[in-house]
Amino acid sequence: MSSFDRESVASRFSAQVKLAAGRFERLSDLKGASAYITKIALARNAKRIVLSGDSISSELLNQIVQGPFEVTSYANASRDDFYRALRLAEIGVSSVDLAVAETGTLIISTTDESNRLVTALPEVHVAIVPRSALVSSLKEAGPYLSDTIRNTTGPVTVSLISASSRTSDIADIVILGVHGPKELHVLLLDWERPEGV
Repeated sequence: MSSFDRESVASRFSAQVKLAAGRFERLSDLKGASAYITKIALARNAKRIVLSGDSISSELLNQIVQGPFEVTSYANASRDDFYRALRLAEIGVSSVDLAVAETGTLIISTTDESNRLVTALPEVHVAIVPRSALVSSLKEAGPYLSDTIRNTTGPVTVSLISASSRTSDIADIVILGVHGPKELHVLLLDWERPEGV
């Protein structure tokens, strides 16, 4: 994909995320993501942040500025400690496998329920999107999803996230955060995911 095409896809993705009331930020690297997460945690007086067990989140753990909050990573905690932190965390951070420009959809596949819960239980979900994860359409994402499902032993969960949780079941009034996070922050990094990460 040429740099012009890549810019066009990134712009379309940004527009779709914002259209669905998501917050979008373009950053240069994980250090910028760390500063952003720290800023929103301090602004909300967050006490706990949980990170999924993927390798990008593990790298991020080493860069998050220590503040008046507890940071727990699935990769570095016992299962019991992680679930305890997850129940109380205000902010959940995960990386994504793919980000679809035409819809602003984040695609995350996992074989571990705890990684999915990081995107669903805290009030704020921060999604880290490496530039290499951008695709222009759901059709383009199809082969990746097929390969993931076919090549994964055991059960796999594929989540498609397009906005913060919302419903208008009661009197057609939109209520955020009923079945998941109230806020979705999408951080697009101008950074290519290292091979094997």
